Amino acid sequence: MSPSPKVVVQTFDNYAKSQLTFVQNIAELAAKPAYIECLYESHVVKIVLPLVTNINPTVRMNAVLCLVRLAGHSEPCAKQIVCSKNLLSRLLGQLVKENKYYKKNCMNLVKNLCKYSSESTEIVVKECGGIDAILICMKDFDSFVREAAMQAITCITRLDVKLAQLIVNYGVLPQIVQCLKEQQQSLKLYALSALDEMAKNNEDLAIKIVDLPTLPHVIQFLMPNFIDKKVQKSALTLIKNIVKHSLYLTENAIESNLFPEILLLMAHPDESIRNNSAQVIREVVQHSVQIAQMVVNSGGIEKLLNVISCSQDLSPTPAVLALGYIAAMSPKLALAIIQSQVLIHLTAILKSNTDKLTKAGTIWTLGMIGQHSAEHARPILSEVLTDIMNVYMDSSLESESRHKCIIALEQILKNCDDFNVLEKLLTPSIPTEIMIFILEKISKILPKNAQARRSFITNGYLKMIQNIKPDINSELFQVIRAVNCCFPEDIIQMVAGDFPETVMKTVDKYVPQSDCIFFNRQLKSDEQLHKSYSTPKTPLSVDESVFK
Repeated sequence: MSPSPKVVVQTFDNYAKSQLTFVQNIAELAAKPAYIECLYESHVVKIVLPLVTNINPTVRMNAVLCLVRLAGHSEPCAKQIVCSKNLLSRLLGQLVKENKYYKKNCMNLVKNLCKYSSESTEIVVKECGGIDAILICMKDFDSFVREAAMQAITCITRLDVKLAQLIVNYGVLPQIVQCLKEQQQSLKLYALSALDEMAKNNEDLAIKIVDLPTLPHVIQFLMPNFIDKKVQKSALTLIKNIVKHSLYLTENAIESNLFPEILLLMAHPDESIRNNSAQVIREVVQHSVQIAQMVVNSGGIEKLLNVISCSQDLSPTPAVLALGYIAAMSPKLALAIIQSQVLIHLTAILKSNTDKLTKAGTIWTLGMIGQHSAEHARPILSEVLTDIMNVYMDSSLESESRHKCIIALEQILKNCDDFNVLEKLLTPSIPTEIMIFILEKISKILPKNAQARRSFITNGYLKMIQNIKPDINSELFQVIRAVNCCFPEDIIQMVAGDFPETVMKTVDKYVPQSDCIFFNRQLKSDEQLHKSYSTPKTPLSVDESVFK
């Protein structure tokens, strides 16, 4: 009997079908997190990895898909894949010859392998050809392949800035910027996300992005005729993370027509877009007085107030801090903020049930407004000071927020020229650190103001501070001593209840005068006492007899 080739072919067909069935079943199981641990214990990575070089393209593609899912759900599986450098290099190296589905799966694999540690990321990018694979996929015509490649770039950049610089040096930026010009909104979103991760933590990368240039394409998404909210929010986040680094980058954004579009967006119906726009303004106004003045001249204060007053689900903190940075730039700008009725809105925040962080930011802004002069501090002291003290004395306030409050209070109180306001702040419950600052301020006013000294005695504040018993080496002891030096020693002793010996000797020597009127109370006789304590009996009226 002669051998039949069909038997051999059938055997190989059965083997190929078994391989495909196996890898498809494993890929389905790997999609369910509940099976990952069992698959890992069954050495699934060692079994599936060799299949990425299989002659059957469907088997290869399913093998890569299986690895993508395993790496996405399990760090041990990801580490095991990275350790197989040769097979991983072959997997990424043959990417040029493969179809779009294989390329997309490879980019998802790179993304999942790089999300755990910078060490694994460096191996994938440098030693296994990950960066070359990314560049190949970024030049692909298929939008889904480019989206997957940009997700991989975002993941690498988020984890390791040095590797992000390496990717940029390989020339990936032009391809990312090109995606901003595409029609698909998803491509724009992934491109903005990748650029944002690059610009967020590294000024050099932000400069490279700006110099390309990129900002004109990004700012186009802020135009009124652009309706995709997700793209607008991502664009605003990118701009914020670019301009925060330096004046140079901020000026580039302004030259790319950031204004007035950014101000118009603070009146957008969507709250998240208003909030993101306020975040951009917050970063922009920090860099120079001229830019802050430009924002004010363009109606920026009113726009920021609109963000604050319309805030519902999101915190108004970005807009509040933006006002603080503007006020910090110059006394003129701070006065413009006061005249714009900002204090009404800030007071409302302090009285509301909003979070403590927002209230602390509001107090910081009030400190920036009131730090310049008595003219700036006066309206804050008269309208908002009580609410500031209430927030500061809240026991649930975090230490960082409390520190911001104390700095703001000091900045406001140092310009307080109203002695009556300072007096009223002195209560037994006031925190020690605030009392020290107030008493220090009072100690500078009392030597020059006789009426203030009289008021300080008659209103009981001098006596109140005598009842405080601070440590002799404490700062509070020193400021109380400074206040006491503004009064005669006899007065201090009398207020404290410790009368001086001269006064006591005067009492000892005192003899009542002969013309003093003495009152002698005469005792009553027994008969008079009896009459005074007896009650006369009178007949009852008709009505009274009824009630009786």
